[in-house]
Amino acid sequence: MALQTATIGHLRSLFTQGSDPIFLLGAGASLSSGIPLAGEMVEKIARWGYCRENGRSPEDTRIRRSDWYPWLENQSWYRKDQKQADNYPAAVEKILRPRQIRKDFFLDLLDTQLQPSSGYEHVTALMARKRIRTVLTTNFDTILRDVCTANKQIHHLEVIQTPSDYTKLSTNPQYPQIVYLHGSVEHYTDKNTLDETNEKLNTTLVSRLMPLLRDHPLVVIGYRGAEPSVMRHLLINCTETAESYRNGIYWCTLDYEKEGSNLAPLVHELAGHLQQGNFQVVPINGFDEVMKVLWQHIQHQPNSYQTQIFAATEVLPSRSYDLEMLTESSLEDFEWPPMRVRLLQYCERTSLHTPTVTDDDWIRQLLCDQDLASRTEEGDIFPTVGGYLLFAEMPQHHIPTAQVIVRLKGSPEWLDDIFDVSGGQIELVIEGNLWVQLEEIYALLSSVNRSFLLKEGRHSKSVSLYPPDALGEIVVNALVHRDYEKDEPIVMEIEETCIRVRNPGGLVEDVIEQMIGTPQAEIKDAFETEIKKGKRGIRGYRNPVIADLFYGAAEMEKAGSGLSDVWKESEENKNEVTFGPVDDNTAFEITISRRPEVVDVITGTASSSDNFTRYASNLLEVVSLPEVVWHAGTEARKAKEVWEKTGADWLPPFMPYKGRLFSFDNLSTPANPFYAVIDTNDIGKMTVEEFIDAYGERCFVWILNEYFYRHLEVQGLWVDKDRMRAYFPRTDEGPRRIKYQARLRRATRTVVKKKNSYWEHKSFWFRFERFGSVWTLVVLPSYVFTTDGKASLLQGDLVNRFSTKHQSRDYNNIIHNDLVFWTWVLSGEKPGTFALNTGFTNVQTPMISANKIRELGGHQIRIRSGLSATVARDFGDDAWGIEQSEKLDANYEADDMVVPGDSTEEFEKLGTKELKQLESEFTQAISQLEETEDVR
Repeated sequence: MALQTATIGHLRSLFTQGSDPIFLLGAGASLSSGIPLAGEMVEKIARWGYCRENGRSPEDTRIRRSDWYPWLENQSWYRKDQKQADNYPAAVEKILRPRQIRKDFFLDLLDTQLQPSSGYEHVTALMARKRIRTVLTTNFDTILRDVCTANKQIHHLEVIQTPSDYTKLSTNPQYPQIVYLHGSVEHYTDKNTLDETNEKLNTTLVSRLMPLLRDHPLVVIGYRGAEPSVMRHLLINCTETAESYRNGIYWCTLDYEKEGSNLAPLVHELAGHLQQGNFQVVPINGFDEVMKVLWQHIQHQPNSYQTQIFAATEVLPSRSYDLEMLTESSLEDFEWPPMRVRLLQYCERTSLHTPTVTDDDWIRQLLCDQDLASRTEEGDIFPTVGGYLLFAEMPQHHIPTAQVIVRLKGSPEWLDDIFDVSGGQIELVIEGNLWVQLEEIYALLSSVNRSFLLKEGRHSKSVSLYPPDALGEIVVNALVHRDYEKDEPIVMEIEETCIRVRNPGGLVEDVIEQMIGTPQAEIKDAFETEIKKGKRGIRGYRNPVIADLFYGAAEMEKAGSGLSDVWKESEENKNEVTFGPVDDNTAFEITISRRPEVVDVITGTASSSDNFTRYASNLLEVVSLPEVVWHAGTEARKAKEVWEKTGADWLPPFMPYKGRLFSFDNLSTPANPFYAVIDTNDIGKMTVEEFIDAYGERCFVWILNEYFYRHLEVQGLWVDKDRMRAYFPRTDEGPRRIKYQARLRRATRTVVKKKNSYWEHKSFWFRFERFGSVWTLVVLPSYVFTTDGKASLLQGDLVNRFSTKHQSRDYNNIIHNDLVFWTWVLSGEKPGTFALNTGFTNVQTPMISANKIRELGGHQIRIRSGLSATVARDFGDDAWGIEQSEKLDANYEADDMVVPGDSTEEFEKLGTKELKQLESEFTQAISQLEETEDVR
């Protein structure tokens, strides 16, 4: 049913006409004063219930969402498919019991030491002026009553809370009156549970309210309209008695949608019972905002108030270090693009509501809500230690020892085999935020944890030196639970026979308390013994904020099962593991030994494990796009005409389309070389979204490609625009080899090599693609075959066969290394993000600098230089992947089949019989190579 709408102007007219409106205030009116809405109340009740069940204080800041939310989801009565607010009655009934506990909970939650919002101040001012004389409320809090009491202009206030007060209720009150429909917090009458909210209000109260509702307009603000006791018993059932609310009901609502789809069903039912025009929806921005407008209408005295935070008086454990505010830093130190992804991932896993538009203001508020940042009394926002460690680009600027020292000890042969270095010991320092440290340690362990074929009788299986998931648990345990206040780093020692990790800070008090009856001196042995006996659920968090985000990122579970899983997986993989605090409990140490088998070096049976795989995303996020697209009229119809008419050696990337020229560069600048071919009286600009709406994504991608083509050419790549791929051409001397920084070491890659009668190039396909609101550059490694080492492509069916055979040998690790290599090339060796360089190089023209581009008003297109995501833990053989790829290339070239002829024409002359013979020889060569090299 279409509902009639009104404006705030209609509300103002109620006072102008002297209608003496009655106001009904719900929970939304108290929201900005710190009183939670029903949905948030459910979460507070759930947190309280979790704490009560686990013997914890509800005020303990170490209890995080990732602790209590899984507990809530496991409750049989909880309906995840409903709005959180709809679970409110059940939460009250099932968790807050017995009744006295329920009362105590609300007394504590609704404590009126909170500063009232400006909306309540304006209501009170209107009550003092007797422009509002009656306020009904479904709330328990006493905020309005307290504000009225403090207002010296209100000499007396009638407060109707219990049946004994009903005689004071007047249809023409001399003094302002507040009617608590469900009673006050002091006179708790249980109007919250499933049965309670469905029962009727006090019949005497309803009968005394009827004359008021009949003879005065009713303005409803901040009320959902979901309680049958109010909606049906008081309003719907009394429609006839109230003469269809002849003075009107004005239902104020936020974010009003067409047809009232955001209104509760009982609100629609009420509207259906009223005569046309007697029920009107008033879209508002908020309780405080609408009351300010109404007060200004009476007297222009704007007020502003700031909410003060109530500090609990209960003696609690000291705040954890990761909750402390770092005022010497700022949110500008954070890496925003990856942070945004992590936060959205956290919200999804913990079912935290996310708005349609997640702008920076929402992100800042989320950071504060999750204690990743904190707001000062002046309103400034600073990172907390936990937020800084998780998201700062280089947290070591303020927390120097938040790093991992890795010491590799072993024989020169072992170190050289894995890391391509000589010597008996290597020391690495791993820095950056915790996510960067995590990824770098994973990459390092992938080189150490080689897999091999374990032969058992006639059968064999692929096993790992260490259980991959156990290594993951060990790494996460160190990063999440270490004591960051201690002036010590995490130390990881990797030897040929074991891996040892020592992190500052022993067992936290919570864990020690769970070791009931164990003397302090025996805690270390008892802790390991209990875990190895299968005990789970022993948990405690030194850094609750960090643990919370790691849970949200699915890097850990908060079930107290991490070390139990390490032990179980180590047992299954025949690894020995010891762990526990050191004697003085100043650190925690865990050691895991490698499998006992000795791999035969001569036979070289190493192979990939089927139990784990690294999946590397080939999407590079476009983190910054120009704000506008410039366009101008032009007579040039093709790009060639533009180049000819300007006579320029260099032009910014552009697109001629339907009589207009489009570019990201400022066409209104006379210095722009396009001035020679555009109509200077017909220049305009539009936002990127406006351009896409007008011309489509295809045209926008066209312009992006033009910029990317230039960037590829500047990097020395040959661009095949027809097939959207790029590759390096041969050098004047012949093959091209490139030294680059792989994930773990410097490596060399042959990107162009000479075969018998053709050239083989490593290449990649590319395209820009949009995922929701995020643009990405898609990169897919491949091969190109040419006859001249440059642009003359090899033709014929054999090309597909060459490519297929090559790609059949490209396993996950090799593909991952290909992606690392190409992103290194594209970024120009720059970490973080890189801007597309749109300079143009040829023999005559030097490269145009980025400064020159900025002079023309060009806005840089920035792309993340790292792979956008790595999913699943894999400690496979990354270094092996690089090494094996190089070996395969070398052996394949050495054993390459002889291809007759020196040109494409000779390939085309080959008949079917010859081609089949050629294919057979090729397949046989690959098979031999697989047997000798144990290709995976």
